[in-house]
Amino acid sequence: MLSVGNDIVENERIRELLQKHGDRFLKRVFTDDEVEYCHKHKDPVPFLAGRFACKEAVIKALNLEPGQVADMREIELAGTNFGKKTLVIHGKTEKFFREKGFTGSSVSISHADHYSTAVVVFFKEPK
Repeated sequence: MLSVGNDIVENERIRELLQKHGDRFLKRVFTDDEVEYCHKHKDPVPFLAGRFACKEAVIKALNLEPGQVADMREIELAGTNFGKKTLVIHGKTEKFFREKGFTGSSVSISHADHYSTAVVVFFKEPK
């Protein structure tokens, strides 16, 4: 079983949300570790945008039923700079992941001057 989700985000959109809502936006969408990682960079916006795109891609790959809502803070991208990123899913969002029979994931994120994009693949490992 395989499911794919992808998303693209305009970096400027994230910059505007950050300017308008500040910490409230960050706390609703990102984990503390994600915010800390992104703010280590001179311009955190492309890194925040990439993580935002990743969270949206996860939600698309989950293909949720009506009434099911994923909490973006339960979707976390962990990993070091230029290293392999690991998708960590918590709480009810993890429950949706397990109920669909998925056992693993792969994620890819890219940043450019104006856009950030992410692709997420969920899979079920053979027994």
